[in-house]
Amino acid sequence: MDQWGGVGCYEDTALELAPAAEAAVAALGLAGGERVLDVACGNGNAAAVAAGQGARVVGLDSSPRLIGLARERLPEEEFVIADAAELPFADGEFDAAVSVFGVIFASPAEKAAAELARVVRPGGRAALTSWPPRGPTFAAVMLMRQAVARVRPPEGPPPVNWGDPAVLERLLGPHGELEVHERELVHEDTTPEDVWDRWERTHPIWVSARRLVEPGDWQRLREETIAVLRDGAAAEGGARSPYLLAVLVRRRSTPPRG
Repeated sequence: MDQWGGVGCYEDTALELAPAAEAAVAALGLAGGERVLDVACGNGNAAAVAAGQGARVVGLDSSPRLIGLARERLPEEEFVIADAAELPFADGEFDAAVSVFGVIFASPAEKAAAELARVVRPGGRAALTSWPPRGPTFAAVMLMRQAVARVRPPEGPPPVNWGDPAVLERLLGPHGELEVHERELVHEDTTPEDVWDRWERTHPIWVSARRLVEPGDWQRLREETIAVLRDGAAAEGGARSPYLLAVLVRRRSTPPRG
């Protein structure tokens, strides 16, 4: 199933995440002509920034539709359809890698982290962004997940929390020197009602959730979500979403795959 490209309109969400893509690529400190991999590239936000800085870019995503959009956007670059936990590249093939809220959804997380490090040369860099478990957007997502769980209980263990610096250290620390910085996305000129309307119309996860949740429960979820977004904006002095920017410098050999 094409979870991110098959429903909704992820490219709408990608517009909102564009500043994080710029920050992640900036953290790589690219030199012209370096070869860069954008993992779980979506429609190519980070790939576009890296290409604009003179990098030779390869983008990878599991969504055929989003890869098609990325190819249209950046026809001179290379894009492939593949799994972030099974990268079809040689060890050390890239000078740098980036993943903007992408590899954090790959499973198993340990393998995805190891793959991200494996394909970067010793001394190369990798940067990724993730969501910490706090803030109004996180609270809204938790409300949505609870509503879905009442209809379809989750199977298996909970997903790995890439938004915890200790987890990032566990996943990426063995592969090099890791630094984690907190940043925030500022959402300009928007109301909680606007955010909800956009999510339920275009965000793939929320569109999928709406198909599962009964109309009455969905209306209650709307009211609860708007309330937590409004409270969060009041507390923060505006609509903001914290995120983590993790930067790995690849100095040691990556452990064998598998």
